[in-house]
Amino acid sequence: MRYLIVFCFLFSLIVFPQINSDGKEEIVTKLSDSLYQIGNVTLNTRTNEILMPGKINMDKGVIELLACAPGGKVHESVLVIDVIPYHLQVALLLLGLNYGEGAMHQSDTSIPNGDSVAVFVKWVDNDNNTLLYRGEQLVFNLRDSSVMQKTNWVFTGSKIIDGLFVADVEKSLITTFHDPFTILDNPSPDGAFDDFFIVNEKIVPPKGTTVEVIIKSGKL
Repeated sequence: MRYLIVFCFLFSLIVFPQINSDGKEEIVTKLSDSLYQIGNVTLNTRTNEILMPGKINMDKGVIELLACAPGGKVHESVLVIDVIPYHLQVALLLLGLNYGEGAMHQSDTSIPNGDSVAVFVKWVDNDNNTLLYRGEQLVFNLRDSSVMQKTNWVFTGSKIIDGLFVADVEKSLITTFHDPFTILDNPSPDGAFDDFFIVNEKIVPPKGTTVEVIIKSGKL
């Protein structure tokens, strides 16, 4: 039933282009047998990857998110990814992923669950070298005095309240601090605390650096 709903939703986007807050049409385009464009989200069903454009939003400071969409919690997010949140949600569902149970509230000590994904961030440095890091490597854990432990983020899928997909309102995409309205959450118990994580200044490039965010389904 879930996949039927997703198919109908995807079909409606193709036939009836959506209008975003800027008055621009958002449509789904099939680029090839395995490649789809959903707004700014590129979905590759052959490699089970999602590609999204973004930028470095913070290069130092305390964070609660690895990534938000424009207009989100930019005062505490390492990255801003230039996507509409429900486009990411649809792409994850089209990869066959199932969302699980998110946090009831921020600082919830229960562990969010859902299908696993790996998050990678790629950019080109000043010497024209292409660098690729796991998302966790951009985060430093103050409690452990080390880089955030390698993890697979979980697809919690946000919530629908009063007919609104809340991730589209909150703009939270990937959170280090457990969030009931995010799409991807941190499964670590440390995610129950809002003062454990900061930007990893040793790796993160200057604010404004263009990046590509890559989400791969499965545990990697």
